[in-house]
Amino acid sequence: MSNINKTENLEETRVCKECGRELRMSEFRTKTIGWTTHTYHVCNECFKDKMLTARKQNFYEKGITLYKSDKSMRTVRKYKAVHPSRILPESVSGIESMASDEVFARLLDYKDTWVSNYGRVIEKRQDSYQLLKSTCSRADKELYYTLNKNVYNEKKEEWGYKKFKVRACDLVIQTFIVNEDMKNNIACYHRNGDRQDNYYKNLYPVTETQYEAIETEYLKNDTISEDRIMKIVNDMKYKADGWNPWYYRRSFEGVGYLGTDDVDYYSDAYNRWTNMIQRCYNSKIHAYKPYYKNTRVCDEWQNFSNFKIWYDEHYIPGNAIDLDKDLLCNEANIYSPETCSFLSHYLNTVFEDREAPNTTLNDDGKYEVSIMILNKKIDLGIYDTEDEAKKGVIEGKKNYIDELAEKSRGKVPDCVYDAMKNWKVKVS
Repeated sequence: MSNINKTENLEETRVCKECGRELRMSEFRTKTIGWTTHTYHVCNECFKDKMLTARKQNFYEKGITLYKSDKSMRTVRKYKAVHPSRILPESVSGIESMASDEVFARLLDYKDTWVSNYGRVIEKRQDSYQLLKSTCSRADKELYYTLNKNVYNEKKEEWGYKKFKVRACDLVIQTFIVNEDMKNNIACYHRNGDRQDNYYKNLYPVTETQYEAIETEYLKNDTISEDRIMKIVNDMKYKADGWNPWYYRRSFEGVGYLGTDDVDYYSDAYNRWTNMIQRCYNSKIHAYKPYYKNTRVCDEWQNFSNFKIWYDEHYIPGNAIDLDKDLLCNEANIYSPETCSFLSHYLNTVFEDREAPNTTLNDDGKYEVSIMILNKKIDLGIYDTEDEAKKGVIEGKKNYIDELAEKSRGKVPDCVYDAMKNWKVKVS
């Protein structure tokens, strides 16, 4: 019996053998052999789905083979090096350390807030530093802080603050621990199951499946070593649902990897990520842009999926902006969530410092000082002597940056505004 039917307007239809829908013949693939055209019994949509499923399975099988032999695809326990400019000294805060290795690092996205590698939080209120009290959740037994986070208000089109309840362990992981897979590592295992202990060396960002496996083994044996925890983390059977090792191979410039199969290759986020990786690791780019030779991408952002999470939180649609790595942490030479911000192209050029200042002797015997930014001449002043002119370059550019900062206030995150106000001008 034929599965070809005719609708009321005499248009032929066919029932798809995969989905069972009755569809127009034009929605089925055809193949011409000689003078005869054959129509498939599977609709175009189902055919594409079958091809995509087969392709994913092929990638998965290839990925499994690679994962077993390529150690670069494994998760390695790493800690972040906190830049000295972010550390709050005890002599400044007046708050006694609870251990000799305790350090408080500034949280860039929160208002005047520092978190320690032990999970304690300091907040500056007016002119004094205060140690915040945490609250213990009855639901998950985790410690939480209520903090003011700098967020963009789309209605007002400006940056402001909103209160958020944040887990102490999340703040510590974000600041002190390399989390190679933020999309899937949504759980945190506390060493020995003690959720009140937020010391960074006792915290492990893991998937929910990994957490259950680690917790089960700890309860069974009353102990679990770090080596054993990392073996569970790297065991394929404890990976997150939908995990595909094919997307964790270092396929881009030998460094970058996708970390997900959900990638829009035409998106702004992907284009910025590939450009960032190429700047740091492509020798052809280094040939005509040698100032990128000593730059690198942090471990977390070598994973596109991680970069996309940061991008979605900080990028403001509709703005023509650059990804800057110099302002928040001068001379860091690294692309990371701790050093990067989105700036207008003009502001980004101001802080790149690639154009030398111009000093000329005028007809009156005085020194005129100026700088060029995107072919725009900025006059910094007129001085009597050459030594005064050199000092004037620093003072003049600092004053100009201060003016830009005030004009940008509310239009950029507060960490960007603060960095502009605290920028140290150097003249080579």
